Amino acid sequence: MLKFGASASDKNLKATSLISLRKTVTEMDRLEELHRAAINCYSQALRSSEQHVVELDASQAAHFRSQLQALREKLQADADARQLDSVQSSFDAELKEYGDKTRGQIQRLRKDVQAAAAAVEAFAGSVNEGELLLESGLKRELQHLNQTAASDDIQEIRGAIRSTTAKIGASVEQMRASNQLAIAQLKDEIRLLHQEVQAARRAKPDSTTPEARQVDNKIEEMIRQNKPFSVLLVVIRNLEGLGNCHSAEVVGSAIQDFQARFQNILPSSAIVGRCGPDQFAAILGTPPANAMEMSSEVVRKLSSPFVENERGTSHSVIFNPRAGVIEFRPGSDPAKFHAKLKQLAEALVQ
Repeated sequence: MLKFGASASDKNLKATSLISLRKTVTEMDRLEELHRAAINCYSQALRSSEQHVVELDASQAAHFRSQLQALREKLQADADARQLDSVQSSFDAELKEYGDKTRGQIQRLRKDVQAAAAAVEAFAGSVNEGELLLESGLKRELQHLNQTAASDDIQEIRGAIRSTTAKIGASVEQMRASNQLAIAQLKDEIRLLHQEVQAARRAKPDSTTPEARQVDNKIEEMIRQNKPFSVLLVVIRNLEGLGNCHSAEVVGSAIQDFQARFQNILPSSAIVGRCGPDQFAAILGTPPANAMEMSSEVVRKLSSPFVENERGTSHSVIFNPRAGVIEFRPGSDPAKFHAKLKQLAEALVQ
């Protein structure tokens, strides 16, 4: 008699298959969890490196932080092994470059300290030499006085006293002049050292563009007319870092769209210009309170992705902008206004 239905062996085979399938799914879930944890740990390691940078030069440290921030943005949750290798290679290159620059700065500082120590040592040597000469001269004069004291001739004693007093006074004046000369030399060494440091800081190529000069000219014009206005300054903090993630063509196209979007956010009367590679300025005739409120909207909208096409491939470029506002009031000191504008730009980069 035939029996229909699954046999015991068939049931055991199905059960075994289900158990094997469950194990496979569980293993895949575990591997996926490990993958996410690895990416998250790597991202946190980059964040920790960014937060605990040893800062010797503020601008170099800010640049290094922006590069690390760009790498964290590149490290997406679904990153594969190739992308992880790319991020690791970029991180190693950035860390090496920053380390080389930092070591170079330390070497320069050491040389500066050695030069200052040499100047102080020369000063101390001249002082010691002068003291020895003065001490030797004083001993000779005192010995002469002691010899003269045994004499009974008043005129001889008076003459010896006058002679010794004059020589001691001359020695003291000579010591004072020698010390003043040494101090002057030390001050001159320090002055030259400061000049070299300032010259090194100023030895940067002039990157002023016609567009930046146009913004500066407009600001000067409004200052001359004694009109109230506000300057809304926007700084892109991760511009250099984006160069590691995208081609120069993609970044350049995104910058143009960035400026166009910036212009469209503002009133039509606003004058917008690019003041530097990573800086944009808008001259507004609105009150400072309105300009501050406007800056929040500007940052929010400029932080949205820019989609750029390159040879048929779409690239999403995300800028990290910061904004600040400075006001000029009629009758204000133009020099102080420009100083505050420069301070604002430096603060936004940090």
